[in-house]
Amino acid sequence: MKAGMNRYRIAVLAGIGLLVLLLVNMTIGLLGQLRDLSIAEDDNLQWSISQIDVEFANLNAIISKRLSDPTVADDEIKLRLDIAISRLGILRFGRASILFADGQSFQNLIAPIESFSDQAIAIADKIGPISDSDLLQLRTLTENVRPDVRKIALMGVELSAVRNDAQRIEFSRQLTRTGGIAIALLFLMAALMAILDRLLDRAAKRDAALLTSTQLLKSTVAASLDAIVTANDKGQIIEFNDAAEEVFGWRRNEIIGKTMENTIIPQQMRDAHNLGMKRFLAGNAPRVVDGGRVELSALRKSGEEFPIEINITSAQDGGRLKFIAYVRDISERKINEQNLIDARDQAQRTDKAKSQFLAVMSHEMRTPLNGILGVLDLMKTTKMDRQQMRYTDIATASSEILLEHINDALDITRIEAGALQLSEQIFDLPELAHSIVDVLEPLASEKQLTLTLRIDEAMRRGFYGDSNRLRQILTNLIGNAVKFTTHGSIIVHISGIHGPDTSSLRFSVTDTGAGIQADQVEQIFEDFVALAQSEGRQSRGDGLGLSISRKIARQMKGDISVLSELGKGSTFTLTVPMQRKDCGSSLEDDIAENTSVIPKDRLEVLVTEDNNINRKVMRDMLQGLGHSVSEAVNGVECLKQAQTKRFDLIFMDISMPTMGGIEATNRLRTSGGPNAKTRIAGLTAHGIDEFQAQAEYAGMNEFHTKPIRLEKLREILSGINAHPSPAPHSDTLQELCRALGADKVQSIGDEFFSELDKLVKEVDSGHMQDRSEDLAEAAHKIKGAAAILDQEDLETHFTELEQHARNNDLSDLPKRLKTIVDIARIARVNFATMVKNTRT
Repeated sequence: MKAGMNRYRIAVLAGIGLLVLLLVNMTIGLLGQLRDLSIAEDDNLQWSISQIDVEFANLNAIISKRLSDPTVADDEIKLRLDIAISRLGILRFGRASILFADGQSFQNLIAPIESFSDQAIAIADKIGPISDSDLLQLRTLTENVRPDVRKIALMGVELSAVRNDAQRIEFSRQLTRTGGIAIALLFLMAALMAILDRLLDRAAKRDAALLTSTQLLKSTVAASLDAIVTANDKGQIIEFNDAAEEVFGWRRNEIIGKTMENTIIPQQMRDAHNLGMKRFLAGNAPRVVDGGRVELSALRKSGEEFPIEINITSAQDGGRLKFIAYVRDISERKINEQNLIDARDQAQRTDKAKSQFLAVMSHEMRTPLNGILGVLDLMKTTKMDRQQMRYTDIATASSEILLEHINDALDITRIEAGALQLSEQIFDLPELAHSIVDVLEPLASEKQLTLTLRIDEAMRRGFYGDSNRLRQILTNLIGNAVKFTTHGSIIVHISGIHGPDTSSLRFSVTDTGAGIQADQVEQIFEDFVALAQSEGRQSRGDGLGLSISRKIARQMKGDISVLSELGKGSTFTLTVPMQRKDCGSSLEDDIAENTSVIPKDRLEVLVTEDNNINRKVMRDMLQGLGHSVSEAVNGVECLKQAQTKRFDLIFMDISMPTMGGIEATNRLRTSGGPNAKTRIAGLTAHGIDEFQAQAEYAGMNEFHTKPIRLEKLREILSGINAHPSPAPHSDTLQELCRALGADKVQSIGDEFFSELDKLVKEVDSGHMQDRSEDLAEAAHKIKGAAAILDQEDLETHFTELEQHARNNDLSDLPKRLKTIVDIARIARVNFATMVKNTRT
């Protein structure tokens, strides 16, 4: 209160001081005006101002005269110009400037005159005589400025007279004002005293309101649901509300005066707290203070650590720094969040388990289906009566429907897991469309429906995209149209729009079926939704077809839409973007052309399959087609057989115990053995997308999903006939056999490999470890023999071994020896095969 009174006194004294300064300032003004009145004006000043207009008139006259009389000298013009400009100096810098010093009108008038001066001097100062164009410009400038000059002249005369009268009047007024101010000062001082009294009364009321507000604030803090803890700059707690007592377990009288570090801050956070306090007090940017709400841990009196949400602010109170912490116990919220996280994780695990279950069950169902369909295909090749053939057809159709369900389940699993991969390739669109319609036309004919395909001329070309997925979608859309249409027709129309590089393909399938209700149009694209059931053997009610088709279409950056009218039919439209490409002949095209050819040559085939039934079914189908079959139950056994015998074709299952098909294929391709270039056909009961990229990278020539039907097997075998793998061949060895005879060459080869085995055993026993020269000589000898027998790989490795032995560098001898043994084992088989070929 006292401090407030002092501030008000200072304010009043400051007001009185300002009044005194005002009075002094007015007195000084009176003295100045008295001095101005004592200054006499010179009559010549008015004459000089009025003479400016005359000089500009003379300048304009001499310019006009020069324009009409060229004999007028440039010096006369320049003289008149100098006189006119010198008159202007009187206005700006002579005594006349006193009259115009405070006149804004004068400033507005003198500006164009000064601009004239600058331009006129620039014209007069040009080198050489003044040209007519310069004279015209100068006259124009002069005529333009003369009205301003005349106004200034008149203004000067008027101001000179007015100025004297104004000074006298102002002096009289100043005397009156000074007296009035002196009287007003007395009244003002009285008013200031009254104001001071009023301000003091208002300050007293404000203090009372502040006291009330403080009490209210204390009540609010006490009733707050959040804990509020106030500490000073030393970390000592100075305020602790009721909610803080409940949260932390401390009573207010117990904790006041203690530091936060020793009471509510956990042990592991105390160092960070001390560093933060020091950083804040040093003036550095705070991390927690005034940084909004953060989540930390706190300590109860019982020693229990619990999660809190805290917001710390800083404030000044009487020059001292305070920290105010608003604390909320979030233990219950954290427990609820953890429960939600656990529930989410459980749901994700359940979903993952469901996907894994679908994938595993689909795989496990596909494996026996391989045997079932294979046996059924084999039965069809035997002699059966009509009833047996009918039973076989029913079993085959049922198996195919089951296989379709399995494929859809795999697709759903891959789509949900985001693992559906597109396999893009160049394909011929008309050929694809005709092949789909050709397959489904018998089903339409069975129901006496007309199935028509229309392709716009612009779409009769090749495109680049996943033709298999496109086939899957179109087969589903057209198949649905056939299944759910009882009479009438189905029209498949292919159109589109060509962009610069990409075309937007549009496939519309229009039927005359029962149609779909408007409120059910989107439902048909949901999983496991089948609004109607068709009748007969074409029935399928899993409700996955359209759902999968739309999801695949959207992954291809397209979509499926539908327009339907109940009782009149529906139109399903697939739009998908694809790049245009030219279709060229390829290996796959050549194979496709020969799919109907049954291999005539007897092929050596190795079937690598861990499932006993599938392996036997494959063997029976291959033997039924006239081929020789060997079997392997895993990749390891496959590699063993491949080291000793050359095959024309190897069927390689992907998932096998001990060693899978991917690893076995990779080892075959890098072994350099007799089957390093043999054609390998991969087989899997999983979806083709899962392993196709890995299979191709490992070196498989083709990749198929189970079951392998008899017709598909014929296609694969016809591809072998069309592109047989080359047998081991050597011109050098053939020449040697012709010269010495095959038996003699075989004998030399046996002796060579015996010598090689002997050297390997000797080195392996350690006898050559310290005999580098002997090892070099032995390697040199075998190298020469390998060259004669055309064993290039062995020759290369023994050359390197010889060089290292002569340099006494045998650090990697065991590794080199193992490589040579592996190559020698394969080379022995190749050698025998090549010698055998020369006999035939």
